[in-house]
This record gives sequence, C-alpha cells and structure tokens, in this order.
Amino acid sequence: MASLALAQGGLAAWIANRAEQQVIRARVAGDLQSGFWELSATKQRLRAWSLRALIGADHAPGDGEMLRQTMAATIVRLQDLSARAEAMDREMGLVSSEGAVRDDALKLVSQSVVALREPLADINRRGPTGDARAAWSQIEAVFDKGAGRDLREMLNDRLRIETEILQRTRSTADLYLARVRFLSWSAAATLSLTALVLAIYFVRALRRPLSAMSDGAKAFERGQLDHRMPEGGFREFARLGASINHMAAELSARREQEAELRNGLEIQVAARTRELEAALGELRQAEARRRQLLGDISHELRTPMTAIRGEAEVALRGAKTVADHREALQRITQASQQMGTLIEDLLMMARSDAEVLQLDLAEIDPRLPLDAALATLAPLAHVRGLDLQVEVDDAPVLVDADGQRLQQVMALLLDNAIRYSNPGGTVRVTAGPADGGWRLQIADEGIGIGEADLARVFERGFRAASARAHRADGTGLGLPIARTLAERQGGVLTLDSAEGRGVVAALVLPLKTATVEPA
Repeated sequence: MASLALAQGGLAAWIANRAEQQVIRARVAGDLQSGFWELSATKQRLRAWSLRALIGADHAPGDGEMLRQTMAATIVRLQDLSARAEAMDREMGLVSSEGAVRDDALKLVSQSVVALREPLADINRRGPTGDARAAWSQIEAVFDKGAGRDLREMLNDRLRIETEILQRTRSTADLYLARVRFLSWSAAATLSLTALVLAIYFVRALRRPLSAMSDGAKAFERGQLDHRMPEGGFREFARLGASINHMAAELSARREQEAELRNGLEIQVAARTRELEAALGELRQAEARRRQLLGDISHELRTPMTAIRGEAEVALRGAKTVADHREALQRITQASQQMGTLIEDLLMMARSDAEVLQLDLAEIDPRLPLDAALATLAPLAHVRGLDLQVEVDDAPVLVDADGQRLQQVMALLLDNAIRYSNPGGTVRVTAGPADGGWRLQIADEGIGIGEADLARVFERGFRAASARAHRADGTGLGLPIARTLAERQGGVLTLDSAEGRGVVAALVLPLKTATVEPA
C-alpha cells in the first residue's frame, strides 16, 4: 500500500508539475498576446497622433516620441517573453519554429520603431500640411511599410498566431489539470478502496488468531491446560502460540507431577493412617486384654490364695486330728499347685514376649510326652464324666522337640478339650504319621467356638463370651502359649470348630527320621 501510494504520489507530482508548466506557459502565451495587442494599440495611437499633427489638429508634440518609446519597451518585453516561452518549450521537450518566427517579426517591428524616429521628428518640425491625402500617404508609408514590409498585416498575423498558441496552450494546461484532477480522485479512490480491502483483510485475519488467543486464555483460566493455541497464520502469532503451548505443556507436566506426588503422598498418608489406626486398635485391644488379663489374674490368684489362707485358718482352729491336718494340707497343696500353674503360664508368656524362651531340642518319640499328658489329665476327664478315647499308631517315630515343652502343649490341648466339654461327652485323641509328619488330633463335643471368635482364640488374654459363661476362671493364655511352643519346635497348631459342635485341635510335627524297626 505504501508502494502504491508512493507511485501514485510520484505520478501525481509529475503530472502536477507538467500542468504547472503548461499553466505558466499559457500565462506567458497570454502575456505575449497581450503584448502584441498592446503593441498594435500603441501603434494605432501613434498613427492617430501623426495624422492629427499633419492635419493641424490638437496634439501634444512630445506624445509621438513617448508612444514610440512605449512601443520600443513593449517590443523588448515581448522579446523577453518569447525567449522565456522558447526555454519552457525546450524544458517540456517541445520542438517548434514559432519562437524563431516570432523573433523575426519582433526584429522587423523593432527596426520599424527605430525607423519611426526621424519621420516623427520631421512631422514635429514641419507642422501641419495642407494636402491631407499626401499626409495620409506619408503616414501609411511610415507605419504600414516600415522596413519594406506591411507591418499591419504582420501584426495581425502575429495576433492571430499568438491567439492560436494561447488557446492551444490553455487547452494543454486544461488537459493536464484534468489529468491531475482525475489522478487525484483515482488515487484517493484507489487508496481508499485498497485501505478498505486491507482493513477488512487484516481485521478478519487478526480476528481469528486474537479470538483463538482469547479462547485459549479463557480455557487456561478454567484450568484446561490440555488446550492448545493455533500455531499457523502470521509469524508473530505462530511464535506466540508456540510459546504459550510450550508453557501450557510445562504447566500440565508440572500439574501431573504434582498430582502424582499428591496422590502418592495421600496413599502414603492413608497407608500410615491405616497402620496407625490398626496399631491404635491393637493397642486398645491389647490394653483391654491387659486389663482383662490383670482382672483374671487377680481373680485366679485371689481364689487359691483365699483357699490357702482359709485352710490354714481352719487348720489352726482348736484341736485337729492328723487326718484333718492332712486333708487341709492336701487342699493347700492343690491350691498352691493351681497358683504355681498360673504363675508358670505368666512366666511362659513373658519369656515368649522377650523371645528368650529356652528349648532343649532333641530327637524324641512324640508318643512319650503324649502318654505323660494323658496320664496327668485322664483323672480330670474321669471326674467330669467324660469318655476319653485314645487311638495312637504303634509305629515309632522321631521328631526334634523339647519333651517337657511338647508335653505342656499336649496337656494344654487336652485340658481345654476336657474343661470345655459337657458332662457325659467324648474326647477323642488320635495320633500317628500323616502327610509326611506326625499328627496329633484332639476332638471334643463341647461348647465349640463361634466363627467370629475362632480367628482370635490365639490372641493373648482373649476369651470368648461362651467360654466365660461355661468357665469363669481362665486367663486366655493357654492357646497362645501352646501355639508359641509348637511353632518354636517346628510344628503347626490349628483349630477347627463351630459354635455348639465342639472343637478339633490338630498339632503337626515334622518327622526327624524314617520309622525304625521295633526292638
């Protein structure tokens, strides 16, 4: 658009310059025509003066010379104008012989004006003449036949030619002025139309990227970092769009990293919270079991201590026979044994907690500690009216175990089966090699264990409500101690039960060697 404006401006300037030259040339042509008219008019005035002087009419004697000098000055001015017209024609590249013809005419007129000096002076000297015709002939000879040519005809031709030159020059000037006007309007219309077209184009071209930038800014404001700016179109908008897209990608990556870190932190916090809640729950349960255990221990210890103190007080009252003292001492002994067993359980649990429980492992026949446990608890089963059925495989086997601790495990299982069985029930004891190990199974027909309580029977101090209702005493330490001792000897202790349908306890020990031939 700037190039078009410069081109149109240059063309308009050139045409305007030519129009200005033509206008000035027309003005010079007009001045030449006016000069020739003035020269012709002065000549006529001088001619009239000469006629009045010859016929004796009123006239000023000095006017003749004055009019002649005026004509001479006019000729000089016309010569200057003619020279200027020729120079302007050359500047405009016009080749014409009009200037030379005009100069020749002016030279002749100038010579005629010079030639008029003596005739005019003669008219002033002689004064009026009586022959009017002779005077008129003299005037015509001076004014119309100067320098051997008809000056009147020559001036008339020059006036006609200068008039034609003036009209032609004015027509050319008008043409150039019309061209300037046309070019000005054309330039204005072209520039206006071009500006309008460019304005519409740029408005439409800029509206799209600006609208896209605005939509992108609103999308980023809403947090939609996956939105992308268009990277086409103008180079500046493309660079800006690419920069904004790069920034959005970086922010999106940082947001994803932040989200991942936050999610990871939330997962860790949730996991730690669950662990803390679980630990807190375990602590609460442990605290509840500890309180329950302390209460049970207090109750269990209080009972034998009360029995011992009561028996001692009874034995100390009055005279007693030896048999009475023996019975009192036996009851004191039984209460002491009960207290010792309870204390032994507590010590066992404490040792297990401290992981300093010492075992004397050796290759033993597991039937031997089983026989000892059966011999110890068989009387209790008889007292409670239970049918104790024992089926032990005679094939000798060897296991790595501590005989005393293994007997303690078996005794704990038998004691639970007997104590939580209903009177008149049956306790079945089966043992022998099975599945690559030695398996002891003790099944009773007692109160059983509910499904919810079965998962917690190996927790220290836990006792189900049915167990508390069936047997008020007890610490809830027997089964945890039995599992601990079994696992320390490489065995596995499991319970299977349903509430009201008894319990099946199974102890499996790995075999040390293959069976040996009996001696």
